[in-house]
Amino acid sequence: MECKSFVNFSPLRRWDFAYAGVSGGWGAVIFFAPVLLFCLQAALLVHPDSRQVGLWILQENHPVELLTFVVFLFASVGGLFVGFRARRCGASIEVYGFYGIFSVALLFIALEEVAWGQWLFGFETPEVLRGLNVQGETTIHNLRGLQGHSEILRLIYGAGGLVGVGLARLPRFRSVGASALLLPWFVVILLHASIDVFNDVVPIEAQFDCFMQKTSEFIELLIAVSAALYFWLNLHLFVGGAEAVRACKKRPDPA
Repeated sequence: MECKSFVNFSPLRRWDFAYAGVSGGWGAVIFFAPVLLFCLQAALLVHPDSRQVGLWILQENHPVELLTFVVFLFASVGGLFVGFRARRCGASIEVYGFYGIFSVALLFIALEEVAWGQWLFGFETPEVLRGLNVQGETTIHNLRGLQGHSEILRLIYGAGGLVGVGLARLPRFRSVGASALLLPWFVVILLHASIDVFNDVVPIEAQFDCFMQKTSEFIELLIAVSAALYFWLNLHLFVGGAEAVRACKKRPDPA
């Protein structure tokens, strides 16, 4: 199969915005977006004049949660496409298998966001789940024992993302590593989850606890967007066929 030459993948500098063919302007947008967006959401919640709007968009079945579902769904489909491209371009089973498993996990999360279609189609919660689910919904993450502990999963995702950025510097793992452009996304997610976990163990203050609970919905949106960006950025790894994949692995590590 003839594929376009892999000429734009050049992570030769630690903060190189040309990574994966992204221009400097768009690279800067991706890099700074999570910090700016989180500060905007926090400002909506903190300022008295905008607090009601900030709380409204974070409620269930409202803009943030619905957008999170759409982005997770989009990311899962995109991830499967990247895995398919990786397989066609000669990547190993470990590489395209990783993309496939990650994509299925995102699809699971997307369906959890809308209670597996319960919100859309209005069906009753199965009897086996009704007594076990804290919210009486068709979801797994609201089961007794799991409800209220999603910060652990957010913590794992953030830490895993940072590991992925580090792995991108190693030739052996470059095909599944994460672009350094996503570093702020993983840092924001990890910091929020870490503070949330600490606040569960050592309660800081009631209003702060409420703030952390509300903004956790926004953090889930950041997770969805970062996953979609991860797949989009890594798609460029597999546009040049088997020769490009081998060339990618042989490129020198970033300085």
